[in-house]
Amino acid sequence: MNFILYSDIGENTINKSLGLPEYSYYFVLKAFRTVLQELGTVTVVRQPETEVDPLFDACRERGEECVFLSFSPPNKTLIDLRCPTVSVFAWEYSNIPDEQWDEDVRNDWRNVFGRHGRAITLSSYTARIVREAMGPTFPVLAVPAPLWEQFAAPRARFGSSLPPAQSQLQVRGIVIDSHVLGLSADGLIAHVTFPQASDELDEPDEAPLLPPVQPEPAPEPVAPPLQPEPVAPAKNLRYRLAVTKRHLLTWYREAVRDLLPLWLARAVALGGRGGNTVARAIMGYESRAHAPVQQPLPAEPQQQAAPAAPPAAVTVAPEPPQEPAVGVNLEGVVYTSILSPKDGRKNWFDMVTAFCWTFRDVEDATLVLKMNERDLSLYHNTLLTLLSQLAPFKCRVLTLHAYLDDATYEELIGATSFYVNTSLCEGLCLPLMEFMSCGRPVIAPRHTAMEDYIDDGAAFIVKSSLEHNVWPHDPRDLFRTLRYRLDWESICNGYAESYQIAKQHPEKYLAMGQHAIARMQAYSAGAVVKEQLRDFFQQEAVEEPA
Repeated sequence: MNFILYSDIGENTINKSLGLPEYSYYFVLKAFRTVLQELGTVTVVRQPETEVDPLFDACRERGEECVFLSFSPPNKTLIDLRCPTVSVFAWEYSNIPDEQWDEDVRNDWRNVFGRHGRAITLSSYTARIVREAMGPTFPVLAVPAPLWEQFAAPRARFGSSLPPAQSQLQVRGIVIDSHVLGLSADGLIAHVTFPQASDELDEPDEAPLLPPVQPEPAPEPVAPPLQPEPVAPAKNLRYRLAVTKRHLLTWYREAVRDLLPLWLARAVALGGRGGNTVARAIMGYESRAHAPVQQPLPAEPQQQAAPAAPPAAVTVAPEPPQEPAVGVNLEGVVYTSILSPKDGRKNWFDMVTAFCWTFRDVEDATLVLKMNERDLSLYHNTLLTLLSQLAPFKCRVLTLHAYLDDATYEELIGATSFYVNTSLCEGLCLPLMEFMSCGRPVIAPRHTAMEDYIDDGAAFIVKSSLEHNVWPHDPRDLFRTLRYRLDWESICNGYAESYQIAKQHPEKYLAMGQHAIARMQAYSAGAVVKEQLRDFFQQEAVEEPA
């Protein structure tokens, strides 16, 4: 069997793609690749439009079976290839998109599944809603990412022991620590002093008004002539354009950029850079900044041959600056969550507010937020505003704006007491599964994909109920589906109960950790997933429509 795999984000770009839509599909592909290599030959492609069918034709000439597995949402999976195609996807809403918009038939997922003839989902919840749309006999496999074996080393190190009382991480990036911010609600208001109203019209381009200066009495009967006051520099056109540009950029970055689709934000950034270059050239900035130095030319005899031009200098692009290493001390009971701050489904406001309220008088409780987002400005002000609104509190909120390599990530798991998930819906939640695979109990709801592996033996379950919502990629924002809302008080109770277990009942804590390990072994071990995939692909092939 030949497997052709594709994900929009590859190994070379994953550290630059954190927070982008569907970035986690790379990790799902990486987990499946190891198991699929035991079932056949695996080839990863970057351009499926041009690479898949030639590989399929070569396999067919050799008399070998071939299938293309697209680790992408169905609306982003090709439907016109000769090669049999299967979409491997996560979905967390109560129904699949069954309407067409933007003149793209793939937006109605029933068209995609009808062309492919089968599908692979990452949870039984998603498989159930696919069958509701496609019929009870439609071939759909529910199988999680096989990540059990990937965490064998950290599980052996600390899977059967209590978290350390104190530990230290070395991360490269930015660390925002609530203990050193000097948080106060007073910092939310910018105090502005307004000038007194005047009946007289201001003259344009005057210097700022200063308090009147009373001249000292002259010692002589005749006072010397007064010197004129210096005049403020005129606000010329260049000055006014620079001020306008600065304020427009600030407004765009703070009020508009995060609302734009990714492709449009990138186009605006590229266009802005190009326009800035042209504007600087027109205004003469570049010529003034890089004015050529005129050197006197030596006298040359007439009819002398011109000297050969010197070789062109080779321009070497500078290495990108490396983020500084920062030491992070963790102590007490540590709660950790890994999320994209722009993803509203992660519901991190409830996570933070419940934590700060529950532990407002507890000094040894720490919440670590590992943010999967490259641009700190997209959430920095929101985070500081939220923490300022919650202040004062004695607990600690630690935000890591950094890319963690495998070793540092494992150290974070080892330093963590509980993983926290307060999502409104989940397609799988790889970090939650990874922490459970290493013996860490969790605080989480039991809905959508988490129904498959969350129970009260390994988790403090957060209560939830249904609410109306929209499909996240539908530009029409029409209410067509359901997701879950969480009981905020239940999150607080989970924090309080877990803290008590960690501090007073170590034997129960260890039992919950061992239950989490056993749960993940039965659910996501490579051998379990491999047998499910083998049975699925050995089924009789479904004839695709012409």
